[in-house]
Amino acid sequence: MPVPRPIPGLAFFPGGYGLWRSRSEHALPEFPAGGVMVLGHDFHSVTGYEESLRLSGERLTLPTWRNLLALLRTAGVALERCFFTNLYMGLRASASTTGLFPGATDEPFVRHCQSFILEQLRVQRPALMVTLGVHVPPVIGRLSPELAPWAAGRGLKHLDSVGPLRTGVTFPGVENLRTTVAALLHPSLRHASLRHHRYASVEGAEAEHLILRDGLVAAGMSAG
Repeated sequence: MPVPRPIPGLAFFPGGYGLWRSRSEHALPEFPAGGVMVLGHDFHSVTGYEESLRLSGERLTLPTWRNLLALLRTAGVALERCFFTNLYMGLRASASTTGLFPGATDEPFVRHCQSFILEQLRVQRPALMVTLGVHVPPVIGRLSPELAPWAAGRGLKHLDSVGPLRTGVTFPGVENLRTTVAALLHPSLRHASLRHHRYASVEGAEAEHLILRDGLVAAGMSAG
């Protein structure tokens, strides 16, 4: 389903503007060109969107925001430098928000969303892209030669085996961009999946923190 209009306060794009400290009564903050692109799976259901619109922003107590912000702050990521967006555009018609986005089985729609991700990359030119969850990496893995191993399989075990952190990543069609991409767990399911997570010689929460910190260093950004 289409997004009728942007949520004025804080909300992931396309439900809202995807900018930190967006407030309905203020002008939009400066767009974080050259910063961090936080790329989720999809925004929400129609029901969830309407609730956030009524509140003029997404609730920071929701598991996605609560766990994501804690991780970013621990790593020293400046939230004002983040653009919070999603791979798949639009809203789920049902109230359910778990599992694969329904549009993921429609190949023309997937290609449309991939094309739009490339456009977002052209505009933001992020130093670091952070993906959330296991559904995003295989799809963007088809857009970059350096991310191709991500497209060769699915799931957390596969990501850990091929490496959840990729440097020197290029996207054909996006000129003069060489970035770092880090694949993280989805914040809403993070605690249930942490015990299966491996990176370098560490596991669990420490692995997740190290992926992000190594990504910041590789991107030439402060690791806090």
